[in-house]
Amino acid sequence: MFIIYILALIIIGAIAAIGFVESKIPQSKKGMDFIKPHSEWVGLVSLVFGIYWLLRILFSIGLMLKYAFVLTLIQIASTALLILLGFLMAQPLIMKLIGKNKNVSDIADKIAPLKEKLGLASIALGFVNLLLYIT
Repeated sequence: MFIIYILALIIIGAIAAIGFVESKIPQSKKGMDFIKPHSEWVGLVSLVFGIYWLLRILFSIGLMLKYAFVLTLIQIASTALLILLGFLMAQPLIMKLIGKNKNVSDIADKIAPLKEKLGLASIALGFVNLLLYIT
């Protein structure tokens, strides 16, 4: 299950920072063209998955902070990025499902300028989590 979490971090980060990723890795254009039309659904799945992991962390936060403080902070940061990017990507779909909501669009407008930076941070934390999982 943790591998899916890591893959979700890397994929949602790559979608958020699509311009940067395609400029640095030209071979990724074909894969990104496949994912672009489905970015809203990927965002919604990432949002739900991030909320699941947040609840999972919150239920065992005491034990996690006692024995693995730095790992817990990395997990919380990764989960926050997964939720933020998932919300940002799924915002058009959320607006279709719940109707026009000024609060949702205001929050998305505040986060939107940071989209590429959050995507790169998500990719980096995905690889950090992968290294921690391997070791």
